[in-house]
Amino acid sequence: MQPPLVTIVSPLYNGERFVRNCMESVLGQTYSNWRYFVLDNACTDRTGEIAREIAADDARIEVVSNPETVPVIENHNVAVALMPQESDYLRILQADDLLRPECIEKSVAVAEANPSVGMVGSHIQWGSRLTSNELETDRSVFGGREIARRVLLGETYPFLSPSGILFRAEVVRRRQPFYDESRLHADVMACYETLRDWDFGMVHEVLTDVGSNEDSVTSRTTQSFNKLLASNLELLQMYGREFLEAPVFDARIAERLENYLEFLARARLEGRSDDFWVFHETALAQAGYPVSNAGLAVRVLRQMLSSPRASARRIYRRFFQPG
Repeated sequence: MQPPLVTIVSPLYNGERFVRNCMESVLGQTYSNWRYFVLDNACTDRTGEIAREIAADDARIEVVSNPETVPVIENHNVAVALMPQESDYLRILQADDLLRPECIEKSVAVAEANPSVGMVGSHIQWGSRLTSNELETDRSVFGGREIARRVLLGETYPFLSPSGILFRAEVVRRRQPFYDESRLHADVMACYETLRDWDFGMVHEVLTDVGSNEDSVTSRTTQSFNKLLASNLELLQMYGREFLEAPVFDARIAERLENYLEFLARARLEGRSDDFWVFHETALAQAGYPVSNAGLAVRVLRQMLSSPRASARRIYRRFFQPG
């Protein structure tokens, strides 16, 4: 009998530096029953050309092109929609990420042995960091609600990249579109919502290497503004009451909010841009926690008293080292 069919999709935009290694990591899989769709999001570099060159040598690879460039989350939905009806599993692979040779084989083995598993993760190598090594190695299946709870509490984080997860095709077909295009971190939302009804499978090995496309506008803006603070607070509000007990949820919200305000206090010393403040003040107001100038001033003063040297460096950079 044929083993289950795995569809791999790569939604790409201007990834000519990465696309060859990315695609070759699929070609190097020990598992052979896969189809691979590379989506060229109307790239303006040589991404599509390189992808077609590689695809010409393997009938399992198909390169598809958008007629015009679409936003990143929409591009992911277009890629997911390419999954054939006969597919049993879906794996998303971003341009600057790599699958290790046994990735698909070992992920499918866990899912096939455990029908309650809707998504399978593994350790992810991200530079010098290794993710999800906190999970108990004597277990390959974790309750979905258990994993959601542990992620919300910051105990583990198997959702670092869409490239790190194998989804059961049934999970994907139940959500149309799969990603909420109004949310920056729609991939994490899809994971939480999957864990409502499905267990989480785990391969306790590094199966994915995740890069960081720091050239992208989205990446630069996210890092400079630290948009993850707003996203994490929003995700906690969206899913915390569902997966956490009320006192635990309240304490976690308070902790997240305090970390957020401490970050903003440091930003006040650094003299961040108007756009920076509009983004964070809007995010906190929408979350129901409008920024209090008095409260922020207290935290600024506290930082200056507790860390005078670090505060002095921030002030110096603000006035004497612009940019």
